[in-house]
Amino acid sequence: MEGEELLDLPKRRLLYDIVRRHPGIGARRAQRIASFGWGETVYHLARLTRAGLLHREREGYRDHYFLANVPFVDRDLLRLALSRSARYILVALLEQPHSTVPDLARRTALSEGRLSIPLRRMLASDIVRAARRGRFRTFELVDPRTVVRVLATYPESMPDPWVDRTVDVWSELFRS
Repeated sequence: MEGEELLDLPKRRLLYDIVRRHPGIGARRAQRIASFGWGETVYHLARLTRAGLLHREREGYRDHYFLANVPFVDRDLLRLALSRSARYILVALLEQPHSTVPDLARRTALSEGRLSIPLRRMLASDIVRAARRGRFRTFELVDPRTVVRVLATYPESMPDPWVDRTVDVWSELFRS
């Protein structure tokens, strides 16, 4: 079986649709949604990946699955945005660029310690850049339009009313 023929099998089609609706999903979460056994889930995800219908990315000990046509920039941002803390930081930086860690802590209701890992990952992925303002580092999004586009394009991956509200406002601004 090749390509689209693989999707004739109902279980494989279901997994493919789950990945389509939840780009960046891990195999365990896909397994829970599909109500399949672990071996069955891994087998079908591997077949879909080998056929080129899905793309698998390894991050630490986790695999993330995407449809093959999801661009790299989107995959990178989606992997980060699966974390609620990272989503809150992205939204806070959309609303107030050049924020310091104390600013972000106030806006997101996350502790300063809780901000460090997502911020470090965003800096390493070139989604956020840092600058100095006095004794504080400030953070801003490298490309706010891309962040808004990704958050608006894949809302089922990260259902969050706070994100939805901000994306609606920013989408309107970018259409103008």
